Amino acid sequence: MKMMKYVSMLLVMVAMSVSFAGCSDDDEETVLNSAQRIEGDYVGTLKPMGYTDEPARAYVTLTRRANDAVSFKCTCETFDVDPDPVILNIEERNGGVMYLTSESSYSIEGTCTQNSLSITFSLGGTEWFFSGTKE
Repeated sequence: MKMMKYVSMLLVMVAMSVSFAGCSDDDEETVLNSAQRIEGDYVGTLKPMGYTDEPARAYVTLTRRANDAVSFKCTCETFDVDPDPVILNIEERNGGVMYLTSESSYSIEGTCTQNSLSITFSLGGTEWFFSGTKE
């Protein structure tokens, strides 16, 4: 009878320890890579640098290509700007500031912080500056 009492207590302890071990927090954190955080559509202004022209409304689309790369596409009807997409590499520095640079010979560079994008690029002998926010 004494042995039965110890066996039943042992079974209760095993059952309780299994129950407590099964109640952990199994929520997985989703870690977004740099490209996922900045991809999307940006609306802002485009201005030719060195000219007196007024800035015009422009649209930039960043599309994820890899964890650290996006394709860049800028469109502005006022200035007739609509170049082919260019792949930009992303380097995250200084606490969340993402630096964008062309992986080819195209002269494109910029920064992205939170939902703001600033980028300069050369097209047709003109240096262009885009500044906008994510929609």
